[in-house]
Amino acid sequence: MFPRRFRIRREREIRDVFQKAKKYNTPPVTLWVVWKNTGPLRVAVLCSRKVDKRAVVRNKVKRRIREALRAIGKVHALHAEIIVSAKSTAKTVPTSEFKEIILHVLNLS
Repeated sequence: MFPRRFRIRREREIRDVFQKAKKYNTPPVTLWVVWKNTGPLRVAVLCSRKVDKRAVVRNKVKRRIREALRAIGKVHALHAEIIVSAKSTAKTVPTSEFKEIILHVLNLS
């Protein structure tokens, strides 16, 4: 899990990101990105029951996405707010592919 200051937690903050963000659709995930001038990378990861009915599978998908974001955040100094929503195909995607997809969407690859 990300430390508290790196998470988008409040419903109001999530709504703001949805309204201001640029949306990127990929087969396994949808990303909403709001670029900032300053501040840390802040993240929210969403995974609904449409991905899988079992919580174990949904949590595994969220862990993979968070690990990909964490690896990207260590290498690149990003000033953004990102919401990642998993789709049903995300349960078969490895962490390395999530990392490649996010790098491609953020134009960092």
